[in-house]
Amino acid sequence: MTMIKRSLLWLSLAGALVAPLAAARAQQATTDRLAPEEIIRRFTSKESELREVWKEYAYRQETRLQVLGPANTVSGEFYQVSDFVFNDAGKRIERIVKAPPATIEQAGLVMTAEDRNALINLQPFALAAEDLPNYRLSYVGKEKIDELNTHVFEVTPKILADPRELKRARDQNIEGKYFQGRIWVDDQDLQIVKTAGKTVPEFKQRFPRFETYRENIDGRYWFPTYTAGDDELVFERGPSIKVRLLVRYRDYRQFQSDVKITGASEEVEETPGKTPEPGKPNPQEEKKPEPPKPRKP
Repeated sequence: MTMIKRSLLWLSLAGALVAPLAAARAQQATTDRLAPEEIIRRFTSKESELREVWKEYAYRQETRLQVLGPANTVSGEFYQVSDFVFNDAGKRIERIVKAPPATIEQAGLVMTAEDRNALINLQPFALAAEDLPNYRLSYVGKEKIDELNTHVFEVTPKILADPRELKRARDQNIEGKYFQGRIWVDDQDLQIVKTAGKTVPEFKQRFPRFETYRENIDGRYWFPTYTAGDDELVFERGPSIKVRLLVRYRDYRQFQSDVKITGASEEVEETPGKTPEPGKPNPQEEKKPEPPKPRKP
């Protein structure tokens, strides 16, 4: 994929580029005139579509969650590589490709079902139309991300301002169900290109803050490709725990017969020696990788 260019760079190409450039400017002017409520309606509708289209794609997800000790030494780690592929019935399943023994529990952190749901579902897609009744959105303004002009919205779950609903969620042990933070919406496609925040509510559990960046896939859809976060989890009891999160999504391909698999839905390949020993730095993680820039074909 190549970076989208929104300026006229070569006079020799002026004749070929004037029309597309004019069309892009006209579209941007159109979106600039939209009320925030209309922008919300359009991007949440597109998010609903993306959530369904995403189910038609196979991809690989690499997840690394580390517990950090003094001087950012790694004291525990959860690492997993999964392929989300299709079986003969056309149903997408998770096939675990690599999963060394996790060591985060010995560092005082437990990976729960809510954590996995946040990683797989809430962090990739933030706010679809069917979720809108559960949130309050406020328009922040416009912001440029790389070469994209975006509309920025603050997102707050309504449950956080409702003591009765919060109590009900606590009593039913409902944690990490909603997204709280900010979203950036491309002003041309009116699709979310970046999210930053965390999953809530938190009662006994704690969830790290994260940023998710998306890239344009197949010239149509903005899919997540990178999630990262560094945070200190402060629990009601016990010491706080510093964590680092990194999730990569790659090798997107739409469902075809050649991406079907047969056999068991999970295959675990243990790779001793890949997980850093507690108290030692991880050379692969000493330098935090730069997030990808939002790009279009």
